[in-house]
Amino acid sequence: MAKSCCVKCGGTHFEAVHAQNLEGTTRPILFVQCIDCGSVIGVLDFLNLSVKAENMKNDLRTVVEKFVDRLNDM
Repeated sequence: MAKSCCVKCGGTHFEAVHAQNLEGTTRPILFVQCIDCGSVIGVLDFLNLSVKAENMKNDLRTVVEKFVDRLNDM
């Protein structure tokens, strides 16, 4: 597998940093940036949608199971 490197300075170490000065959005965003020079090489959604969807699926499953239990008790 190829080793990721910064296109600006060639650095190979990166960090995720909260975007503090991002205009035009109310969603929290993380920048993936080079530790050596600070160049942004990617963006991550802080509110990971797949995690939220999985949580909602689990919550819905619980509600349906309780509903079915109540129907069976009738």
